[in-house]
Amino acid sequence: MKKTAAAGLALAASSIALAQSSVTIYGTVDLYMAFVKSGGASSRRLEDGGQTASRLGFRGAEDLGGGLGAHFTLESGFAPDTGNGTLPGPAMSFSRQSFVGLSGPWGQIDAGRMYTPMFYALFKADPYGINSVFSPINLVAATDAQPGLTPFAARASNMVRYRTPASSDFFADIAYAPGEASAPSHQSGNFLGGSVGWARKPYYVAYAFQRARSGSAAAPVAEPATSTYQSLSGAYELPGIGLQLYANYVRNTSSLPKVPAAKLASLGLTYNVTPVSNLMFEATQRKVDDTGRSQLGWTLGYDYYLSKRTVLYARWLRLLNRHGASATLATVAVVPDSGNGVRVMAAGIRHNF
Repeated sequence: MKKTAAAGLALAASSIALAQSSVTIYGTVDLYMAFVKSGGASSRRLEDGGQTASRLGFRGAEDLGGGLGAHFTLESGFAPDTGNGTLPGPAMSFSRQSFVGLSGPWGQIDAGRMYTPMFYALFKADPYGINSVFSPINLVAATDAQPGLTPFAARASNMVRYRTPASSDFFADIAYAPGEASAPSHQSGNFLGGSVGWARKPYYVAYAFQRARSGSAAAPVAEPATSTYQSLSGAYELPGIGLQLYANYVRNTSSLPKVPAAKLASLGLTYNVTPVSNLMFEATQRKVDDTGRSQLGWTLGYDYYLSKRTVLYARWLRLLNRHGASATLATVAVVPDSGNGVRVMAAGIRHNF
């Protein structure tokens, strides 16, 4: 009996010794100075996240043997100009990402708060990576002239997600988040999203969708409204000349009566001017069916890399609101139903660690 127990302990110790684990602290500090204008109001401001949102994160991984691994990510946003947390702030919290999962030859499964599959599909076909400040494709989250539509979700809480292996050219990504409502709904507050595509340089193409029902655990509803987003995304890299082309098409609908659908289209490019500098441009148009309200936004950008971790950048953004529309970009306040546009000129610095 003692020999058997000793053998078991020896085996367990051997297994623990074989397991290799690591924890990484990482982050980004990004600040820019900008002149902003909308209608008759203008200001100068120092803000966070003009190239990449500032963050502090912890990432861990453990090799469990046999091709199986465990991992986690905890990521918090913050504003370097004030030191306060973001999303929503002012306290620091792991609201950017907080999940744990397993990976193997079969793919990866995670649970927690994460980016949605549709976010990743759009991210790979946007020269600005859906940067929350200067990427014009953030008009996908606008609900101008669509009252009751649930805004596009870049992240979702309480989510379980499966992804195919990163080594495969074909990819699939599926996620589900229960609304956690005890009553009285029929799936009040739940979320479903997914994407499929093909990614092998120089090509990238993807279809994605997300469907969100209104209501929450704190305020469930009996007859939730359903908001649905669908997208087609593509990118192509021209070998040898340093040019990447991007395109997206998005359409959203609501189950609510008299809420019109909307469509969004974007075209963008990145040109590698030198080995350490990039020029980017993207234009996005959003139109709401059966109304005259629409937006046209564009951003011209330039990045100059001082090193692999530090970059200086400049951005010029314009947003036009037509027929009384009042969508916004770059967190600039727009007077409701005014038709006022947005202008931003900015220069900043970003450092990764």
